[in-house]
Amino acid sequence: MEKVMLDVKDVMAMTGIGRNNAYELLKSGEFQVKRIGNRYLVHKETFENWLKGETTKKKSRW
Repeated sequence: MEKVMLDVKDVMAMTGIGRNNAYELLKSGEFQVKRIGNRYLVHKETFENWLKGETTKKKSRW
């Protein structure tokens, strides 16, 4: 079964960055992240779209 949610280790593997940078990325607000206990999780499709340059942030009208 394929993962739907990615954790820090998955982000590290997909991007080739280290643990500290992966945590910084997940905390950056660039995409929606769920925190469950001490774990940070991002939906796989959301993260892949972000990697492609597609933004998920809503732009403010003001």
